[in-house]
Amino acid sequence: MSRHDRNRPADEDGLRWAGDTVRASENCTIRLIVRKDGGSAAARQTVLETFHRLGTTGEGIEQFGMVALDVPPTADLPRIRKLLEHGETKGWWHWEEGCVTEAWSAAAPA
Repeated sequence: MSRHDRNRPADEDGLRWAGDTVRASENCTIRLIVRKDGGSAAARQTVLETFHRLGTTGEGIEQFGMVALDVPPTADLPRIRKLLEHGETKGWWHWEEGCVTEAWSAAAPA
């Protein structure tokens, strides 16, 4: 807890809340189950590198053959969405939205 947080008054349960010091990041989280090559380390890394070129960061999770993408609002949202759909159609991965923004939803293909 920072010194600033300790100076905040506690609520009736003794908890201190961040209040106006915390703002939403406007980032989205997209999860992919990588099907290509059984979700191998190489396949997960290729997915991460491919989406990184479109402005994302992320990490691979070996246990589940999964990739979690962090998609900032500055990323190329329409191209990311198009690639997600294309890869799912090709059987490379299955994807789902973990946490999304209005900008992400607005970038959905018509």
